[in-house]
Amino acid sequence: MTFAPAKAALLGLAFTLSASVAFAQQSTVPFDMSGERDPTTEMKPAITDGGASGVETKVPEKKVEVPDTAARRYIISATSLMLEGEAASRSFPVYLTPQQAAAATSINLGYSNAVVVAPEVSSLTVVVNDVVVGETPVQSAEGTKDMRFDLPAGLLRPGVNRVTFNAVQRHRTDCTIRSTYDLWTALDPARTYLTVPRDTSGRLLTTDDIAAIGVGPDGRTKFTMVVPEMGQPVATNALMRLSQGLALMAKMPNQAFDVVDALPATGGAGELQVMVGTAADLSPLLPGLPASASFSAVATFVDAPSGERKIFVVSGPDWPSIEGAVEGMVSPIDRPLGVTREALSVRQRNAAEMPLLSGETTLRLASLGVRTAEFSGRRLRTGFDVGIPSDFFAGAYGEAALLLDAAYSAEVQPGSHVDIYVNGNIASTVPITSRNGGIFRHLPIRVTMRHFRPGPNRIDVEVVLMTAADAVCAPGSSASEEPRFALFDTSEFRMPRFARIAQLPNLAALSGTGFPYSRAVDPIALYLDRLDTDTLSTSATFLGKMAVSSGRALQVRPESSALAIGERDALLFGTISQLPPLVLGQTHIDAESASSWGGTGGDTGQGATQDALDEWQSRVRGGSWRGQFSAFEAWLQETFDISLSSLRLLPGEEALVTPDDAARFLVAQGDSPGRTAVWTVVSAPTGADLRAGMNAVAQDVRWQQLDGYVTLESKDAETLDTRAVSRTRFVATQPWTFANVRLIAANWLSSNILAYAVIFCVLSILLGITTSGLLRRFGRSA
Repeated sequence: MTFAPAKAALLGLAFTLSASVAFAQQSTVPFDMSGERDPTTEMKPAITDGGASGVETKVPEKKVEVPDTAARRYIISATSLMLEGEAASRSFPVYLTPQQAAAATSINLGYSNAVVVAPEVSSLTVVVNDVVVGETPVQSAEGTKDMRFDLPAGLLRPGVNRVTFNAVQRHRTDCTIRSTYDLWTALDPARTYLTVPRDTSGRLLTTDDIAAIGVGPDGRTKFTMVVPEMGQPVATNALMRLSQGLALMAKMPNQAFDVVDALPATGGAGELQVMVGTAADLSPLLPGLPASASFSAVATFVDAPSGERKIFVVSGPDWPSIEGAVEGMVSPIDRPLGVTREALSVRQRNAAEMPLLSGETTLRLASLGVRTAEFSGRRLRTGFDVGIPSDFFAGAYGEAALLLDAAYSAEVQPGSHVDIYVNGNIASTVPITSRNGGIFRHLPIRVTMRHFRPGPNRIDVEVVLMTAADAVCAPGSSASEEPRFALFDTSEFRMPRFARIAQLPNLAALSGTGFPYSRAVDPIALYLDRLDTDTLSTSATFLGKMAVSSGRALQVRPESSALAIGERDALLFGTISQLPPLVLGQTHIDAESASSWGGTGGDTGQGATQDALDEWQSRVRGGSWRGQFSAFEAWLQETFDISLSSLRLLPGEEALVTPDDAARFLVAQGDSPGRTAVWTVVSAPTGADLRAGMNAVAQDVRWQQLDGYVTLESKDAETLDTRAVSRTRFVATQPWTFANVRLIAANWLSSNILAYAVIFCVLSILLGITTSGLLRRFGRSA
């Protein structure tokens, strides 16, 4: 009995503790990955006759604040951005109007990273115009994390501003070279932007401000051209010329055009709405249309009917006056035909002009955007961009050189190496053999030129470092900041003199520099199978991409019939069923594709027969001579890097292309019937596919993949299907000189080794006959 009070006290204490634990568990508030709090439910204790129990009490949910997207200037001009490896950096240009530059207050970024990244030794740095504005540990493996950094006053300037994201990443536990490929930080384009007050972010005042259109949350730029009378043939020329002018002003990598007949209710970031038409057509839709449009041409910004945004208007009393307004806007930025470019205007890649290497050139890496850097990790990758002219003809024999200035410490072991990549393909490897460290002073690294192509080219330098400490991988060793390697910006890239003669067909030259249309003296014939929104949008997007690649706006002349083109350079747009058989044949497209491509009735009889034949060939290939021949061809390619196509004496005809059901869109190029002009066809099974396929190919990553004489696009494939050219037509672009002819012959013979062997044998026989004759003439027997 004496222990009863103590026992009761202990029981009461235990009950109180259990109730507290239950209350703590039930009142835990979950958070989602975005950082927004879910509706809360608290469990408050209440006293009843039966003891303590939980009574559910609802807390009113707070309304989630809707972000003001109109106050954002998005930065990343890509659908996604991955900073991979131990050290990675990407720069983007952001063009601002004077009002935007003065009003911008902060920069936001949203990022996530691989779970293996060690946050204590990894960091993400934001640099604006060479000034560090923020740095944060890389610690967002469970979802996207948002960061905001204030911008110093006066840092941003009107015009182009350079925003750079630098990532330094280390693995948590692994020290191998392989582990560096598991390190990544992904930046979300929709959550990475400059904050600009709403009243100035979208206010464009002059035509110079069109460059400030920027990109949307998906990294794309969109021009919506509102043309109430788009079906009028007289409007086509003005629309195509205007689309090229707008593309040249913006120079964004992923820009596309939509041609519609009604003004959209709203407009988003990275989008410019342009109204084109006579004053009589636009006045019912646009109350703010200037009164002067009724008697003179105008090209200016006006308020939208809603008053929330600006619309660019090109109008006049009639279409000839509208064409004059367009020409007055385009001509100041157009490059005359006789003016040679020294750089490619691709500022969206690295916020700088890309030098165009038209011959023997030596450039320091400092002028190409590569800066001196010390590195303490295992794999360093950096690079630069150079431009190659359209008449580049040195892919079979030429070699460029990287004169490397670098240093490495004594802990770097033999087996380490320096690799050079050209457009993602390895071009050269140099091993590091010394055990005591060393300094490279203009170490020549030869780079084969087989992977260069007309237009922009990316050259990457990758250094792989092996050390004894990494083999042991002691705890904390990955966090060492002691430099192992240094790359100096005094290194030089040397391009040798190369052969210059153009080849046709060549879709790589078209996407890279706009060739051959960029050199056209006469207007280019333009054929559209119908004047509807799909075809006009496709042609405007394609011409806009070509204008940026060419560095000038192309003169086009619409034609009502494809058969009226004759022997002129031409661009033809339309569904496959509406293109004449002559056009399909000249661009190496099977005429039966006009009825079979995109059909829903299943495979044709010929397709089923071909599939059955291929299946039987695969069944008997192992014991047939064809199988042995294929195996020999594969062995020859792998062992000696020789293809049977290079053993031909004369080039064969291009194979006709039959698009399969997976293909949605194609670009094909071929000669005119007289082989004096070039025809390029842009086609698809339907108008919707034509527009969607063009928007996909217009993205910079895919646009640079155009190659061969036919390129096919599929909505389910990341890369384009290209068909290599067998027979090319050479077009002289330079004056005939002995030096250039010698280089042309060297490259052609290197590509046609059987012809080289025949010529060598013939010359050897002639030399023997000549020598024998001379010996006999001098009275000596051979």
